[in-house]
Amino acid sequence: MIYLNNAATSFPKPKEVQDAVMASFSGPLVHASRTGLEREDDDIVYLCRTRLADLFNIEDPLQIVFTSGSTEALNLAIKGLPLEGGNVVITAIEHNSVIRPLKTLEKEGKITVTVVECDRNGYVYPEQIAEAIRDDTRAVVVNHCSNVTGAVLNIAEISKIAHSAGAYFIVDASQSAGAIPIDCKNWDIDLLAFTGHKSLFGIQGIGGLYIKKGIEPKPLKVGGTGILSELLLQPEGMPIHYEAGTPNTPGIISLYAGVQFLLQTGLDKIIEHKKKLYQILFDELGDNPDIEIYSPTEHTSYSNFCFNVKGMVPEEVGYVLEASFDIWVRTGLHCAPLLLPYLGVEPWGTVRASHSYFTTEEEIYKFIDAVRKITLIPKRK
Repeated sequence: MIYLNNAATSFPKPKEVQDAVMASFSGPLVHASRTGLEREDDDIVYLCRTRLADLFNIEDPLQIVFTSGSTEALNLAIKGLPLEGGNVVITAIEHNSVIRPLKTLEKEGKITVTVVECDRNGYVYPEQIAEAIRDDTRAVVVNHCSNVTGAVLNIAEISKIAHSAGAYFIVDASQSAGAIPIDCKNWDIDLLAFTGHKSLFGIQGIGGLYIKKGIEPKPLKVGGTGILSELLLQPEGMPIHYEAGTPNTPGIISLYAGVQFLLQTGLDKIIEHKKKLYQILFDELGDNPDIEIYSPTEHTSYSNFCFNVKGMVPEEVGYVLEASFDIWVRTGLHCAPLLLPYLGVEPWGTVRASHSYFTTEEEIYKFIDAVRKITLIPKRK
């Protein structure tokens, strides 16, 4: 099997992650500190926060809240902030994890949503976001990196625009966390949502939300915390205020091991490898008249090769790749429906091949050969 669906869930995981998760089941998955508030050397929860803080340039690790993934993190950010009666600006490259919570609030008459257009590669220019901001704009929510094309937005510039309007700035880093640099401090990000099972190499069901000091969204859920049980209201303070319920300790362990692997390997080294594979894809398939490519050659994460074979719907291409060549890709809308008209791919979407640090050149060339053979299949008239 050649796995090229890492934008959905990374595979394989580093051996360090596999070993850490398996080892976690050899003993009880509990710890006295519960949330990392105590800082013992063996507190894996707090250690994981510190490694994430190192990766994202966050000054206080306790400003990182663990969630089940980006969807929960984004729901916490969006539903927890005082947005009612105002406007929220988003972009055409957003994932449904942003679109649906906001559109639900809009349907309930609580907010209005403005969508900023993108170019044919999924890039959104900061000045277009500035033009979309209104007097009543309460928040700007943007996808750092398109999960379809891999286009990367200028977060630092968009942050300045949002804050000059007095709006909250929320970043969906589902695709960018672990794939490209993120700087919460210098980019002045208010809230950053991330998931662990993609480029951070963790298992499914773990992610988190960074909340800048001074910002206090309402908790998405309240309940047991394992400590301060005498309180009848949710305990205050970070991060316990937002972490009701049993923590996903195996997930946190996997995330810690994944981020450790990433930091020790070096993000630059990972990017360089993926960039090399990305360039091979463009060099070998970029001039093929039967292939339409939607991923950009600049402003990119070098992680997603998004394309279609002319005369075939994406599902057909994906089926042939898997059935005939044992190559796994992703086809369809990729949970980003607003992007379709800008790419000109309505209603079927695209084929997305997403490689990882563990993808080899040999695998990429086998994929290229398979796509070339598919272009030779007689097309329906």
